Amino acid sequence: MVHRVFAKLRAISRSGERSDRASILLPFLIISIGLGALAWRSYVLSARMESGVQTLAMQYAGYSADITARRADAAIGNELNAAADEWQQDERRAGATSAALQDWIDNHDWMVFAIFIPDSDPTRSIFTSKPETSPAQSLQTREFSTSSGVVRYTYDPERLLNRIRDVLHQKPLMQSRELQPQAELTLVPTPKRPGVLRLADGYAFIAPLSPPLAAYAVRSSVHIAYGTQGWENARYMTVVVSLIAVILTALGAYLGLRGVKKEAETMRLRGALIANVSHELRTPLSMIRLGAETLQRGAKLSEAQRHEIQDSIHREALNLSHLVENVLDIARIHNRKAKAMAFTPVQPRDLVSTLVTTYESWIRSKGFQIALAIEDSVDEQLWDREAVSRALLNLIDNAVKYSAEDKTIGITLRQTESDVLLEVQDRGIGISAHDLEHVFEPYFRAQFSDTQTRRGAGLGLTLVHQIVTSHGGRVEVESAPGAGSTFRLAFPRNRSRETGPIPAFEELPQAF
Repeated sequence: MVHRVFAKLRAISRSGERSDRASILLPFLIISIGLGALAWRSYVLSARMESGVQTLAMQYAGYSADITARRADAAIGNELNAAADEWQQDERRAGATSAALQDWIDNHDWMVFAIFIPDSDPTRSIFTSKPETSPAQSLQTREFSTSSGVVRYTYDPERLLNRIRDVLHQKPLMQSRELQPQAELTLVPTPKRPGVLRLADGYAFIAPLSPPLAAYAVRSSVHIAYGTQGWENARYMTVVVSLIAVILTALGAYLGLRGVKKEAETMRLRGALIANVSHELRTPLSMIRLGAETLQRGAKLSEAQRHEIQDSIHREALNLSHLVENVLDIARIHNRKAKAMAFTPVQPRDLVSTLVTTYESWIRSKGFQIALAIEDSVDEQLWDREAVSRALLNLIDNAVKYSAEDKTIGITLRQTESDVLLEVQDRGIGISAHDLEHVFEPYFRAQFSDTQTRRGAGLGLTLVHQIVTSHGGRVEVESAPGAGSTFRLAFPRNRSRETGPIPAFEELPQAF
């Protein structure tokens, strides 16, 4: 139903039966009513949200206290076991002596005194101690057996807990500004009734430790200021936000009318672009598949025929690679994503020669000849090799597409005092003076009938201009109808390394 309403409004807007003001009014009223209902619903849900935050705080307090208590129990057990293992190693290495026992308790600040009772003669027991600093009633005793006797020691639980206090800083969940609430963890004496406690500004949960430190517990406090701060007045905030939303909706309706006017053009561009891409990708894929099937089934093919088929597959693969790169570049344009330049030292002579050699087979398959004119004195430049190669290949592709009977493409590389010039010249259909002003605009194609019947989306020269601009250069065009075209890429010499990404396009229709 909503779709039909908006379709009718669109039809009214196109037919001109009503003014733009009347076209905006009805959807504006519908959205305003919806925002009013949303404000009322938000008003009700704000109370539920506060209740949910309190429940979450209580559950998180219990969870963090329980997890931390388990970690503390494990850390205490590890400390006790490590002390026992250390004595047994000392006993095996140096024997059970008074000095060894004294060193052992000195290495553990939480021990107070210890006694070693040998199995062979209990009367030869060894005893050692530290100056006692803790009340006797708070001390605890523990013993363990060794290979030659029994060790019994007394320790201070408070000191032992100090050894594992780092556990309190290990939150059960990752800490971040977005993840709330946060728990405050402390060690406290175990109360008579552990469990959940209601605080003035939140909840606390007390989880007792396991023996031998059952007299202590982990207390986790969670404050719910996060859940209410900034939300106590949510019932009034929703009204203000709704009014702002109505104003923004009115602005959006105005902008929407402008967007509807461009919709038809966008749909046409989308259809043409998809058709062009599908057609161009299908042709090389078909040739590659045909060549592969011929090689697979052609047991009687001669070596020359196999070489010719392999060359054809390689040529079409290069063509396919070029098409895919163009499609990716087009996708980046549609998404308005700037591709970062990777500037490296490049020999322009090598770049041009390598590109022509790589695509020579594909160019010759189209019936074209390349006339190269490269100056040996061109200096090394700081370019993005892949981007400049892409720009040159797009110019060659355009020369192939828009040439007529004379199938000669001239490529010239030279330098002046200030620039390195890279020229691509064809003898094709040319471009009129009026169209020269727009050839670098996205989706623009000259209005000659010959250009409209050829493949393309009108983005190749846009990409070329973008790449050259990112290098701080410029693109010059000389052309006349029926006389061919010369595209000249002028790159400044000794390009600085301080360069940025390709500038993004503005006001680009979204055809994808």
